[in-house]
Amino acid sequence: MEMQTRRLAVVAWLAAGAAVLAVPYLARAGSGDAESARLRRLEDRQAIEELFTAYGATLDRRDFTAFGQLFAQDAVYVSGPGGPTRGRAAIQSLLEKTLTSNPAHLPEPAFHLFFNPSVEVDGDRATAHSKGAYLIPDLKNGGARIIFFVSYDDAFIREDGRWVFARREIHSGMPSGGQR
Repeated sequence: MEMQTRRLAVVAWLAAGAAVLAVPYLARAGSGDAESARLRRLEDRQAIEELFTAYGATLDRRDFTAFGQLFAQDAVYVSGPGGPTRGRAAIQSLLEKTLTSNPAHLPEPAFHLFFNPSVEVDGDRATAHSKGAYLIPDLKNGGARIIFFVSYDDAFIREDGRWVFARREIHSGMPSGGQR
């Protein structure tokens, strides 16, 4: 009987020790999923912010083919008077015509700037609000000047592992005090 009691005590002691040693491992295993999800959200935000930069950079260097690839096949682009432009090819064509015709006769080179992004990621979809400005050379004083100030409301979708615009809505002018 005494031998059986000792065996049970040893087994109980070993089980308790194993449980104590397993707690940190199990805690890390659970937090790994949370850390992985957090890392994924941060990487997604970064990729979307890089999409903002690519938007301006492709337009600034007049690479309209690359510009078109920033949009989903069925994307919607809303800017200025008239209705929305629908579809990647139509959006690409609209911006190519507008920038190459230079209807405002702005001096070149001109540059897009983006700032103050607020990005919300939800799985393979995301939304964002950001600001933008369009700079042109200041021929009179040297340097540059802001010619347009806009705000953007965007929706994104992950397609084939990369983020693209599903909808881009542009609002011209200075935002009111209540806007983000």
